Amino acid sequence: MSRWSRGGRPAERNWHCASRALAGALLCLMPAAAIAALFSISPIRTDLDRQNKTDSITISNDEAVRKIEMQLKLSLWTQDENGNDVYTDSEDLVFFPRIFSVEKQDQRVVRVGLKVPAVGTEKAYRLFFEEQPPAPDSSKSSAQVAFVLRFGVPVFVRVDNGLALGSIDGIESTPSGLAVIIRNRGNQNFQIQSLSIKSPAGLDKVIIGGYVLGGGAKRIPVPIPMALCKNLKTLRIIMTTDTIGTIDRDFDWDAGRCGKP
Repeated sequence: MSRWSRGGRPAERNWHCASRALAGALLCLMPAAAIAALFSISPIRTDLDRQNKTDSITISNDEAVRKIEMQLKLSLWTQDENGNDVYTDSEDLVFFPRIFSVEKQDQRVVRVGLKVPAVGTEKAYRLFFEEQPPAPDSSKSSAQVAFVLRFGVPVFVRVDNGLALGSIDGIESTPSGLAVIIRNRGNQNFQIQSLSIKSPAGLDKVIIGGYVLGGGAKRIPVPIPMALCKNLKTLRIIMTTDTIGTIDRDFDWDAGRCGKP
């Protein structure tokens, strides 16, 4: 189970604490504030296919004082030529209930199901859980600010004989450093768990890369200080994934490329 908090990002322990500190600061600055609820979702990913046409997702309201109101929206998930996520409203899947409430310290189960199997290449969606803002408290005359939560559960519709074929295609210079090009020539997604960029000159960075959809590519920026960039001669890129293991590749680097788009 994964816990999620403000802004729809994974609430890792440190980030979660930072969110509470920020909320406290906002409360100091504003006369009144309605702080977003805390909820958890399990699982945080689901896969459908011809054999497994339905699945369930459980949302838990971890609030001790109030219920939360939720709305579900489905988006087709694609990636553009730079690997940026693109979301388009969709009705390709069955999902219900679409609007519901979860009482404090309680749970609700959401069902999601397949209408038509994918053909050729896996199809990707995100089922967004959107908290609805609470009604304003009429007993308070001061300004009220509501923070609401939004989190998209990845839903993949797999194809028969699906296969992810990942590669480190190359590196490009950017004004702030470089970018690593990751490509998926398969018909099924894979997730970059970590992308490590190393050099004997002292560069040692680890980046979380996200998903690369079937048939897609991702351009991952790597900020590098100019002084360090000019000392680089070779780079070693190591990509660790969820399904296709670890891939590594070595590159030569021309310091004259530093700072150039």
